[in-house]
Amino acid sequence: MSMIRGRTLSRWLAVLALASASCTAIDPPAASPPEFRPLHTRATLQLGQKELADGRFVGLAFSGGGSRAAVFGAAVMKELERAGLLSQVDVLSAVSGGALPAASYALEGFGDFRFQDGFVEQIGRDIQGAVARPWYAAPHNLVRYAFKDTIPAEPVIRALDDQLFRGATFADLNPSRPILLLNSTDALTGDPLVIAEERFAPLGIPLAPFSIARAVYMSAAYPGVLEPLKLTHGGTATNGASADPIIAYDGGAADNLGIRTLMQVVEGALVNRSMTDLFPQGCLVISIDATGRQRNETHTPLSAAAALLRGHRRNVLELAGIPASQQDVAQFGTFRVGESGGGGSCRFWHVALRQLPDTDPLGDHVTHIKTNLGLATEDQAALITAAARLVAKGREELNGIAGWAGFLETKPALFSHP
Repeated sequence: MSMIRGRTLSRWLAVLALASASCTAIDPPAASPPEFRPLHTRATLQLGQKELADGRFVGLAFSGGGSRAAVFGAAVMKELERAGLLSQVDVLSAVSGGALPAASYALEGFGDFRFQDGFVEQIGRDIQGAVARPWYAAPHNLVRYAFKDTIPAEPVIRALDDQLFRGATFADLNPSRPILLLNSTDALTGDPLVIAEERFAPLGIPLAPFSIARAVYMSAAYPGVLEPLKLTHGGTATNGASADPIIAYDGGAADNLGIRTLMQVVEGALVNRSMTDLFPQGCLVISIDATGRQRNETHTPLSAAAALLRGHRRNVLELAGIPASQQDVAQFGTFRVGESGGGGSCRFWHVALRQLPDTDPLGDHVTHIKTNLGLATEDQAALITAAARLVAKGREELNGIAGWAGFLETKPALFSHP
């Protein structure tokens, strides 16, 4: 997906919010002492007293998909709030475009973030246009970047900050909101890179002053389109030399749904305690899946990246209890977590745009919205309608499933283990 050198200005600006593949460095913290200890934030893989108090686990995963995923994610959150479930969420796990509503909700009270006041409209702001405007205003930038194959990171990060995050850092995460886990990928190993205290501490990089906009960008930097970021260690390697940096890009390379991270959190909590002891009221993972459809009338072979994303989605949903043949139909599944002796079952609720068929005008519209960082008003309205329809369908179906009837209204005992 790298851009071709010498593209016209209009073509270049049209892809400005999709990404790049050189490296922007993040300098290590000044004079980090060897005895550095991470400042505690709400970005951690460890469940605390707040999350364990009610005896249940509720995780909310946000898929990638640019502004399509961002607006759909925000709209589904509004529907979950009306159902009485959003306030019960313990952990948010987000990828790429889904990181925008997840991070914004976790920042409740910072700046102008108010979930009850224009939340979906905030998330729908035109980030792509904000990136493009400086190029129109300062033509010398075109000379500076004319021969780059990828879109520079810093203009996108600035646009995210200017339009949405207003300089917020991980220290600004609201302690009364869920844990926030943004998912990126280590580009040198292909391993998942969860932006959390446990991952940043070994790097010698304090997470508390780390920019939310930068972290969201790390999660969304699509390889070959958006520029990956270089995380420089604050420490040294065993031979005394500077430790090798980590290069981070889009979390979708490992799991574009954000589900695996929630599974990891639950598994980690069950290391020393049983499911019945830790979560006697049950375990639920909700997936907000904005995966679209691609029209391919010309029968053009898929790119390797697109094929991998489809394969990863299929595999992750199968792990969550929905077989491949039912992944655009079924909304509910069950999966096992923990060792057999102390483990148990988690319920899975899949809220996916692709559950609206192409034969439905709404489904045909929302699943073919392009992946970018700016949507037309009619696209946003369609996504809001889709969220309401899908959540309502799920709630109706729950009433006919044994053990689930009325669970949204009966907060203290959501569901029992099978």
